Amino acid sequence: MNQRWYDKDPTLSMAISLLQNASHTHQEMTARYLFSVMKSNGLLDSAELRTQTERVRFIFPNFRRSGFEMHARHLVELLKHLNAEDQQEMAVKLINYIYILDGDLSELPLLQEEAEARFMPQSELG
Repeated sequence: MNQRWYDKDPTLSMAISLLQNASHTHQEMTARYLFSVMKSNGLLDSAELRTQTERVRFIFPNFRRSGFEMHARHLVELLKHLNAEDQQEMAVKLINYIYILDGDLSELPLLQEEAEARFMPQSELG
């Protein structure tokens, strides 16, 4: 049986499944949140990672994963090229964020503030 790359880790498999089954709005919100977390953790600084993900978008510009919004598709491609430890960490964040979106939205502003605070220059923090 041919396994998908994310089926090797049950947490990652659950995260991808939740993302795929989320509404397109929630997929985009989740992708934007995780991009900000990945950027603040320095995970997007790798030239090799950018090359690998850009190459896929260039070779298959109309490539469609059924059920995935454009930002979510890019997120899945980025997750594919992270090391196992970073994949696991991002999968847990993805699961938590989607559960917050689907359930009690009271925690959502806290997660967004946390992500935005990581982007603020030190001079703006006071």
